[in-house]
Amino acid sequence: MEHRRVSFMLITAGILALLGGAALFLVYAPVTANECNQAYPELAFLFWPGLIYLWIIGLFYCAAMFEYFRICVRIRGDRSFCRENAMGLNHIALFMCAAGLLWVLLPLLLTMVYRIDIGPSFIVFMLASMASFALGLLAWALGKLLARAVKLKEENDLTV
Repeated sequence: MEHRRVSFMLITAGILALLGGAALFLVYAPVTANECNQAYPELAFLFWPGLIYLWIIGLFYCAAMFEYFRICVRIRGDRSFCRENAMGLNHIALFMCAAGLLWVLLPLLLTMVYRIDIGPSFIVFMLASMASFALGLLAWALGKLLARAVKLKEENDLTV
């Protein structure tokens, strides 16, 4: 019964994170982009490409959250130590690292190709990138640890 309570808390935390991400990508980003569009009309051509780019990054986070919820459902079904969870954590790591890479590519593209100085926004992009890479690395390490635990569990089940 303990695994159901843990799963409930994990799903609740995931829903809150998903709502925060939806607010960030679907509300805050368009409003901020519109304000920037009005403040810098010479960069108006970047409005829609920039929003679409941010939404693509958001899709990587959504894919990671989908895998997260699949893991939570398996935990609820008392299947915490299974290969599917280890693979799910590896998928989350890939999605997070891909999002981190996209956060880095945007400022590089703007500064190198368009010769646009994005100023302090560069720090925000780098922090988002580092956070994504850190979460991806954490998910990768947990996936490796879980894979080892599954292997030990399978060996233990064979000896019993």
